[in-house]
Amino acid sequence: MKVTKASLVMSVCLLIGCFGCSIIKPNPDPEKPDLTIQDHRASFLFDKAGTRVMNILAHNLDDNHFNNVYNKCKANGDKVIYLYVGYNNGDGPGTTSIYVDDKFGNTIDENKVNSMKNRMKKIRDDKLYIVGWLFADDNTKKVNFKDTAALKNYIKAVVDRFDSYISEYVIGIEVDEYLSSAQVNELAAYIKGLTNKSIASHQVPGKYNYSTSGNISKHYHQYGFNKSTSYIESETKKIIAALGKLVIGAEYDMSSDSSGAKARGDAVIRGGGSGTGNGRN
Repeated sequence: MKVTKASLVMSVCLLIGCFGCSIIKPNPDPEKPDLTIQDHRASFLFDKAGTRVMNILAHNLDDNHFNNVYNKCKANGDKVIYLYVGYNNGDGPGTTSIYVDDKFGNTIDENKVNSMKNRMKKIRDDKLYIVGWLFADDNTKKVNFKDTAALKNYIKAVVDRFDSYISEYVIGIEVDEYLSSAQVNELAAYIKGLTNKSIASHQVPGKYNYSTSGNISKHYHQYGFNKSTSYIESETKKIIAALGKLVIGAEYDMSSDSSGAKARGDAVIRGGGSGTGNGRN
């Protein structure tokens, strides 16, 4: 076959194009267990913690609120949205609930479920991804966290209804405030029997010991606010070395679109982190 200059140039261009696609093409499949670094960029808080992204499925926060916060996330370059996906009745504004009368463990309210699905569908239709957070830390007066069987019933109800929209699960925010490490291990094992999605843990600032569980595949780290970029970079390296698992820099700033948040998010990536949940450049 005669190789012309034009065909050679075309072949090189195709090769470069394919190589580039393999690097930057976002994960098109919400069923894929692990999001790429390029995919995993989210916002945790805005407006000095006055706006909480995870609450936007709340049935008593209207569609205007949902759209306003969701649009802030997209404007911040997010490809992932963090959401309370089943129950939050106490952590921040609004009530996210799949239950009649918002009573944990009550009959499932399918109207509320459908409303949540509609908002999730909008996110997925926009080719963004969802990380589902199962429990909230300020719900101890509403949820008996010692009743592991009831927690499993709740988890099954959530996975049965929303798994097709969700790319990853986090057991809960600051989960060591209300669940033991043994409970987290047991619940993670239970979730693994329901879905093939990644299961992560998130703890109070500086802690990551729950993520040593063999049933936890990722650690979402909370560094604390106002930390230096050098601290965040070195801390990320330390945690990755200790766990031997993927680490997401999940929480480090009260305003995900601030210059400080973006600098700290960049430090997470320099430290080897596999994604950011609180802003980056």
